[in-house]
Amino acid sequence: MSPVWIIEGAAPPMDPIAERNVAERKLAALADAVREHERDIGPRAPDARPQDHHLYHRLREICDEA
Repeated sequence: MSPVWIIEGAAPPMDPIAERNVAERKLAALADAVREHERDIGPRAPDARPQDHHLYHRLREICDEA
């Protein structure tokens, strides 16, 4: 197990480009997780909830996927 360090105070502010890159990586990871979930249960699985289908649809709309 690795040690955990706690440093008091706030982290130095990131420049806007670095901050955007971090946000883009997080959103890309979230999109990948949603796509993986859709693959795991199947796009038309009878046990998929309506919320799941809506989420898959919105991801495709946002990412301009067919």
